[in-house]
Amino acid sequence: MSSQPTDLYSVLGIGPDADAQAVRAAYRKQARRAHPDAGGTAERFHEVQSAWEVLGDSEARAAYDRELRRPARGADSAEDADQAEDAPHYGRGSSFGGFRTTAAGSTSPTRSGSESARTPSGAAHLAPVYIPDLSSPEPLSLPLTSQRTHGGFGSGGLFGGGRALRRAQQTAELLEKHVLSDLPTARLFNTVALQPSGRDRWGQARPPKGRAAEHVLVCGDTLVVVSSLEVHAATASFDGRSLHAAGRSLALPDLTGQSRALRTLLEAAMRETGRETSLNLGQQVVLYAPDRSMQSPVVEARGTPSGSVRTPLAPARAFRSIREQLAASAQANVIDRHLLAALRDQLQHPQD
Repeated sequence: MSSQPTDLYSVLGIGPDADAQAVRAAYRKQARRAHPDAGGTAERFHEVQSAWEVLGDSEARAAYDRELRRPARGADSAEDADQAEDAPHYGRGSSFGGFRTTAAGSTSPTRSGSESARTPSGAAHLAPVYIPDLSSPEPLSLPLTSQRTHGGFGSGGLFGGGRALRRAQQTAELLEKHVLSDLPTARLFNTVALQPSGRDRWGQARPPKGRAAEHVLVCGDTLVVVSSLEVHAATASFDGRSLHAAGRSLALPDLTGQSRALRTLLEAAMRETGRETSLNLGQQVVLYAPDRSMQSPVVEARGTPSGSVRTPLAPARAFRSIREQLAASAQANVIDRHLLAALRDQLQHPQD
């Protein structure tokens, strides 16, 4: 890219006082205009994506606003210096919302520990593509196809009621607010069984039992399995395997095993429909501190995550990670109704 606008608000055609809803609407408008398939250019589309990566995230936007207000010759106080160190730096070859732009306008992920961020493909905000198209009532009715959240939580079994149940319900509500609202084609499935669903004597599917994933999000050909933990401290550390907080070591749920088991089931179900599908997997553990702040606990990574394990994060950062994982797919605007139907067959509490 030959140059990079220093004012990200002007890229989206809004002012610094625009609220989150206005920022999102402006991004979608500009992304449609800038997309190469609509007559735009790759460079312009990249500028819009870069602006959205910062302004669409409350933490990154706050840091950017501080950077704009900071005196040009440097920080005047220790507090300003600390803020400047945490703030993103904008311009050619700089980092935008976790992604480093190069002079050629391409992107390469920056790293946090051993994990790499994944740049959104831009497909998530294109017009949805339904497979099969909506002229067919099969394999999923139109109301269920358009439904954003599927499945609920039982009072026993996986959650056992009480605090665990309330935490799962809270996580589902926050996923709807901070992930589904931003990705039009994403769908959330709660309490998804990891064993094949069965049939009753009349041939009807019956809710499966046994192990289950708390939350599964799907967007295009990407699945992200999500779980949550309570951490009774404002800070924690992660050594790549266990979480350490308040003098205790907390084992993380095996989301890698859950996601792989689910992929095996779903890909087999898709083959039965004649569709050969290869699903991408993601995962995220959401941490809740006693004050239920979106920004805490603060997690210090002290080791390299093993395999595909991702660092557990406070809600604000966790939901951003989930959005990035889902939106990275080039098929993020595809709604595969066969895949949605297969996921619904795995719900332990369909609720509809």
